[in-house]
Amino acid sequence: MWLVKRIKWPLLSVLFCLACPFSFARSIFLIDDLGAEVLLSQPAKSIVLLGPNLVESAFAIAAADTIIGVSEYSDYPLAAKKIPRVASYNTINYEQILASKPDLIVIWASGFGADKIQKLRDLGLTVFASEPQTLADIGQLLRTLGILTGHVLLAEQAATDYEEKLAQLARQYRQQRPVSVFYQIGHQPMQTLNGQHIVSDVIRLCGGINVFAEQPEIAPKVTIEAVIAVNPEVIMAGVSDQKKPAWFDDWYTWPMITAVKKNQLFIVNSNTMVRHAPRILEGAKQLCHFLDQVRSSVEVNVE
Repeated sequence: MWLVKRIKWPLLSVLFCLACPFSFARSIFLIDDLGAEVLLSQPAKSIVLLGPNLVESAFAIAAADTIIGVSEYSDYPLAAKKIPRVASYNTINYEQILASKPDLIVIWASGFGADKIQKLRDLGLTVFASEPQTLADIGQLLRTLGILTGHVLLAEQAATDYEEKLAQLARQYRQQRPVSVFYQIGHQPMQTLNGQHIVSDVIRLCGGINVFAEQPEIAPKVTIEAVIAVNPEVIMAGVSDQKKPAWFDDWYTWPMITAVKKNQLFIVNSNTMVRHAPRILEGAKQLCHFLDQVRSSVEVNVE
């Protein structure tokens, strides 16, 4: 039996029961990210993944052949677009999922909520609630999906590769000059993300400071007056297609903000910034590059 028990979130200790009876040799027992017990008689051969980051992560460990249903916005890699949609942002098609008879459902906990998770369980479905919160948690997510699907070795390789790249970025930017950043996710109303969101983790990784990190809400609404008051060196907008939205040029109305005055306004692909999946390092590298540009500009001006 594979036994996975959460000792201290988000760490997992994996124990292999070599003396277990043959009939249980591949059974799996896990504690999910919300503390619920999950038992599988064998690795899942058919799995529903409710969360785009889960789909990306499953593809990263070569477990795509196990996926029989996904949620809306599961668009990476391109092959993911061909998988049947069984849920949208706030709705789950329970009938469709039941008809597909999955061995397992892995669901993004905060994205869908406790009520929907419980309803899936009440329908007799096996559910693993996933709730990674930091960049460091992504490696463990890969390993967990590997155990759930029987792709343990490939998952370990993917997790190790991810963690090595993450550590390299951390070393590269650990001693860099801090740069204050306003990360914008909406226009009307204007919103940002606080220090608990993984975007803040990416900003910190690159040596940046989220100017609204101390806000109590995870996605607080902010006013232009509030942005002027914190006076960020960088304004960064996360958009899904990385095309500059028409409203982004409105910032030039406010030249008293350092980011505007110095033309330090950037666009990033939000999908590579907010999804807890290995591809987030692509977004991190892009953000780090922008902050390097700002630091280089300051050095040139000083000289």
